[in-house]
Amino acid sequence: MSKIIKFAEAEVAQPTDFDRIGEYGRDGDAALAGAALGYPHHWSAFTVSQDSAVEIRINPGNLFVGDVLYAADVAIPLNLQVHLPLVLGDRRWIALLLRGAAETVSEQRMIEVDAETGDTVSQAVPKVERRHVEIVIQQALASPTPLKPVIAAHECCLAYVELAPTGIVAVEMDNASRIKGLYEVEGRLARIEADVDATIRRTTTLETDVANIAARLGDIPHPDIMRQIKRDLAILRRDAAVPEDAVAYWFEPALLPDEWDTAHAAWLARVHEGLRFGWAAERDAQLALLDPASPAIRLAGTLLMPDWEEVTRIEVEGDGGSVNVSQLVHTVSTAVERQIARTSIEYGKTVTRCDNIAWWLRDKVPGALFTRKGETFEVTRVRGKIPGFRFVTYAKVIKREWLETYWDEVSDEVGVNGSTYAQTWLNAQPMILTSVDLDFVRVGSTGDVHLMICECTESGAPDLTKVIANTSLAPAQITTGWSRFAFRPSLLDSGARYAFVLVTTGNHALATVSGNKFAQGTMFLFTDGAFAMGEATRDFAMRINAARFAATRTAVEMQPLTLENGMTEIRILTAGWAPGGTSLTWEVQPSGATSWTPIAVDEGDADPLPGLPALVRLRAVFAGTTDLMPAIVMDASARGETFRPRSTMAAVAKAHNFGIATSNVQLETVVDAYDVAKHTAANRLMVGADVLTPAATSISVDPDNPDKRRLLSTFTLAAPASSARARVEMSTTDISDLPFVESVAMYAL
Repeated sequence: MSKIIKFAEAEVAQPTDFDRIGEYGRDGDAALAGAALGYPHHWSAFTVSQDSAVEIRINPGNLFVGDVLYAADVAIPLNLQVHLPLVLGDRRWIALLLRGAAETVSEQRMIEVDAETGDTVSQAVPKVERRHVEIVIQQALASPTPLKPVIAAHECCLAYVELAPTGIVAVEMDNASRIKGLYEVEGRLARIEADVDATIRRTTTLETDVANIAARLGDIPHPDIMRQIKRDLAILRRDAAVPEDAVAYWFEPALLPDEWDTAHAAWLARVHEGLRFGWAAERDAQLALLDPASPAIRLAGTLLMPDWEEVTRIEVEGDGGSVNVSQLVHTVSTAVERQIARTSIEYGKTVTRCDNIAWWLRDKVPGALFTRKGETFEVTRVRGKIPGFRFVTYAKVIKREWLETYWDEVSDEVGVNGSTYAQTWLNAQPMILTSVDLDFVRVGSTGDVHLMICECTESGAPDLTKVIANTSLAPAQITTGWSRFAFRPSLLDSGARYAFVLVTTGNHALATVSGNKFAQGTMFLFTDGAFAMGEATRDFAMRINAARFAATRTAVEMQPLTLENGMTEIRILTAGWAPGGTSLTWEVQPSGATSWTPIAVDEGDADPLPGLPALVRLRAVFAGTTDLMPAIVMDASARGETFRPRSTMAAVAKAHNFGIATSNVQLETVVDAYDVAKHTAANRLMVGADVLTPAATSISVDPDNPDKRRLLSTFTLAAPASSARARVEMSTTDISDLPFVESVAMYAL
């Protein structure tokens, strides 16, 4: 109160003087409420008590609205019967709103009506101008899960009351609208000041630490650089074959299934030069001819070539001399017969080249190259290139082939006993050997004659560990003069030296030519079954016969490839050869098509498998010369496979031990052939049986390949763990266009 009313002794007071006493007091209250407190629509001192199941009582308190103070001097009873929800199970919230109101209260007073006589009468006159508080109820809708009513900004809410059909359930005071007393504010401020003092002390220390850190920032490697270092170290560990140990980083190129738990219940993928979508359907069938009796082809056992006739390529006539081929001491020789190498071709929209295969093939190859029908061909670890192996990839084609015609992956040991001779020759021009004629001077009554064709060592001696064909004739099949030893046709490379090795226990004699007339070869004698000694003055009489083909191009149709509900990918696995200057092309014709389409090798070529065909005709086109042609081995290992993938993929790695306990793990995945409009990819982490989602994932585009994405996910574990599993999940809306995971790296932070 800034003003007071004074009265002098014997002063006649005016009625307005008494009015000002109340007005000045109210002005003082307004100054405190508006200037010092300044609360808009807030209450103080009110309490709410419950009198019965449907009645509450608002006990006295004050309402502050800016600089106006309203008071509730007496308790206000409220009956909430009419607000109870009617449906059993429903609830309803109501809000008790405080509103200020003003009224003038009149009282009976004696009023003088006659100044001379002093007569008075009783009249009601305005006596008290009062600002009081009114209670307004705002109710919300009734429901099994009720919501509180929304209070307007200009209203003051005292409390919320929850009602049920049976009565009041709960009363919640709205402390957000309560005026906080100075004592309460003082206590909170004291706590804040204490925290601020501690913060200032710590900040002062931090400023020094931050300054020291700022001075050394140039010495701290960037996190991306550290991840690259960890990734490279993991690759080097694999490359150097360092024994696995507990390390805080792990890299997996996803080329072999060694690091993946393919038996896990959540596994839904395949490891094939990357992590790829598993098959929804697949079919494996033996390749078979549609017309085995066609005159355009000729089968020699299981070897298929275009039709051919036999001609003599090398001929050495005898000059009257002979050699008794059974005169040497009989020894046991073990020859290793090599088989024709395999070729694998994969085609389909879902076939996409994996960049990791480049360094994998260049530096080390520890894994299965082909596994089909019980045959597993293991390529051992080598340094540098793989001798004789070629790996060709295009956008939608992957082709693997051995450049050597014959390989050691599949071989047979042939044991022979008897005298052993050999004759070498230089094969100047490539040919397909079909038989060898030998000139017999004498034929014994017993003793089979075994003849083997083998390669030669670098010194020119016959190499019995590299036999490519063998046959034998019984004495009854041999006649004096030229006798023919027929083989399965075998490709002989140009510029290479070959030999036929003769082993027999019979009393046979062969014609020879003296004076080293055949200067391109040497006759050899085996003295102990292994060591071959050359003879410089004589050679065996011989005729080397080869195939001459009737046509330079032949198309051979196979049994069609099928897959229920359609295919997106085919794989052809055959043994055979395709010498330089020749080609073996596979062509397909989906059901409904009218033309044959070669298996595409370029991104822009037409798709040979449009619209998920369920049946595809297949043919092999042989192109070459009259002297050379490709060949296919039509045995049980010649396979035609068809595939259709799933639309989802999930791959789970084996548990990796970090060697430390950590609560933060990063998982980095490189996804290739990725289309954001069709594909989704997500990193997950498995700790025990828990599958964790990342706290954050960043996706970046490879600068050299816009179709490649790098997903870096950071995981925060609830408790430190020393091991974890990487888990990758992908999906697609188009099964003919699939991404694949090129590599995965995991880092413990």
